[in-house]
Amino acid sequence: MDEALDALEQRMGHLRREMREAVLAQNPTVFGELRPQLQSVEKAWDTLVLGLQSVEALPVPGRSVKAAREQVLEALALTGVPTAQKTIKAVCEAFFGTALEASRLSSLRRDEVRSYHSSAPRSAYVCSALTASTFHAARSVLARSDWPLSQRILAPSSQRVNFLTMAANLARAADGPDRHAGSRPAIDSLLRHMAHGIAQLDTSKPLSPARIATAAENELEHLLVEDYAVRTAEAEAASQLDHAHQLFGVAAAPQSR
Repeated sequence: MDEALDALEQRMGHLRREMREAVLAQNPTVFGELRPQLQSVEKAWDTLVLGLQSVEALPVPGRSVKAAREQVLEALALTGVPTAQKTIKAVCEAFFGTALEASRLSSLRRDEVRSYHSSAPRSAYVCSALTASTFHAARSVLARSDWPLSQRILAPSSQRVNFLTMAANLARAADGPDRHAGSRPAIDSLLRHMAHGIAQLDTSKPLSPARIATAAENELEHLLVEDYAVRTAEAEAASQLDHAHQLFGVAAAPQSR
């Protein structure tokens, strides 16, 4: 019981901090999303303390009550590369068993920019992938702010490299020791879908996560060196930008009529 109470109390504290930041950032959308989550955890705490339910019957803190930004950060930690919003949504559904609303994903970057400028610093932000040369925010592609700048740059060959890296990382995660809240069939379905994009993989044979990871890593060997060199050079140029532009991109110049 003590362990369950500690987990619930930690979750309540985290949600209250997030809500305070949303108020300071004048962001009613995030505040409105977090408030029912806090109420749900508080109810679970009350229930446990009053002894009206067994511990096993209580909701597990940190799964369905996680804020959208936390889920996105965790999904990006799994993929390990800048990832399209549509793919992030699929990863969350498969590995975490949660459904992210498309509208919430679309507004998340704006919320993170607002929080960056108005709230206390965070250990990581959901930020933008940056296009090479222009350093504009790549459309609908998200990254983590605690990644190296070179990892957040999209060079001409990066789309293929990132896809293969993601496929390998997700396959390794599926076979790893960590337990995921999502269902195994959903994870396998996502991996099968990705497997069809790996040229060296014979999809007519049984597809294990290990086969998918190995095939992706074998193709990566031929692409990584050139892509890394381009990204590193672009990151050196981008490092001259102020920190906010390194995270969220340089605004595109308005087109003249």
